[in-house]
Amino acid sequence: MSQRARTNQLLYQAELLLAQSAASGDDEHAVARRMAGEEGALALLELALASLLEECAVTARWPQGSWRERLASPPTPIAEVEQLRSLLERPDSWLSELVADVTRLHEEGGVARREESRSRGDGLIIAAASRASLAERLSAAITAFKALLPQLRESSVEW
Repeated sequence: MSQRARTNQLLYQAELLLAQSAASGDDEHAVARRMAGEEGALALLELALASLLEECAVTARWPQGSWRERLASPPTPIAEVEQLRSLLERPDSWLSELVADVTRLHEEGGVARREESRSRGDGLIIAAASRASLAERLSAAITAFKALLPQLRESSVEW
């Protein structure tokens, strides 16, 4: 399988896992399944980002390295990675949020959370939604990632 195909496969699998976790049911394990699906989708998105950077590395003939190293300080500047780096510098971008979520994924507490809510005192529950849920952020990241891929790959197409 080519690196390009692997990147596509990982994005597709992340999308499937996220969709499956959203429809996890109402039993006692539903929250755990949702959290596992979200963290699994996030891990696949990390692998897809690493795979995309490997696509660039092969084209640029870079030495081995982690995706974080390649994104932080590429061995030689190439337009595709510079475009990703500019996205990463914007704190409100999908890539910046994705990398922040990946960082939390590798921490002790993980990144998926039980849905937090507060009771008003009259028995009604108010959902605390100051920030988009992990599932919403991942869905947005998948959509943006897939939209950006053709632009990034355009310069590496052989004529």
